[in-house]
Amino acid sequence: MQFVASYPKSGNTWIRLVAAAYSLQNVTAEDFMRFNEDDESRISNVIRFGDGTKYYFQAVSPYPIKALNFSAQARLRPAAMLKLEHELSETTTQRPILVKSHHLNGDVDGINLWNPAWTDRVVNPVRDPREVCCSFAAHMGNSLEKTAEQMNEEKFTIGGGENLYHLLGTWSQHVRGWLSADETPVHTVRYEDMKANPVGEFYDILDFLNAPDLTIERVEKAVEKTRFDRLKQKENEHEFPESTEHQDNFFRSGKTDGWKGELPVRLVRKIEKDHGDMMNALGYGYL
Repeated sequence: MQFVASYPKSGNTWIRLVAAAYSLQNVTAEDFMRFNEDDESRISNVIRFGDGTKYYFQAVSPYPIKALNFSAQARLRPAAMLKLEHELSETTTQRPILVKSHHLNGDVDGINLWNPAWTDRVVNPVRDPREVCCSFAAHMGNSLEKTAEQMNEEKFTIGGGENLYHLLGTWSQHVRGWLSADETPVHTVRYEDMKANPVGEFYDILDFLNAPDLTIERVEKAVEKTRFDRLKQKENEHEFPESTEHQDNFFRSGKTDGWKGELPVRLVRKIEKDHGDMMNALGYGYL
């Protein structure tokens, strides 16, 4: 399977939407507002797959998901991913299809979350952590202060209860894990570069994914259908399926420097102190 794995709010959804627009050439921006996990429409059969879907885990577990701790879920993950891979192969012939994930490249209690047996390629979008903090806080309904603290917690997880756990770790830990992956081909791309040169960056992403019949013209059409302003306009008419109860809009601003007007200086300095080495490695400068 081919995954797009990232820290939240780093471009994961945008990449999956462009891949879907490339696979389904007659799809519209409005179609992206109508998919869900239980829908069998053409758009859902390309974009709905994710390793956070409970169905695949429940299918291989004799116990309710809410009764399982993270370690137990990690033990089920190989079987659940093989179940996902089987369903993905039977559901559609459209390619490429990207499976959504927010897990870091690491382990839970010694159990590796990733296995080359079902992980063929990983697209890994990264984003300035100062911008991530603003967007992630709005997405989760948390304060900027709490979010900045969470982004520096080594065992930070989201989920639990009725939902599956996701291991994020620190922002730096997440980025470093995918940059240092050695068993699976990984294509890391900065969100800021996708914004500055979407056609060129998405061409490289689709080339990495061995997308069929790849041309600049076809990539241009896919990018045009997923322009941020177009998706945001359609979300005002139809709620985006991946939005949360905490946010007015999933497609919030799409900016690369919005943090300059949102983050207090003390939090800017904290994030730069916590993640300075990795920020430098990725070319994110300091004020």
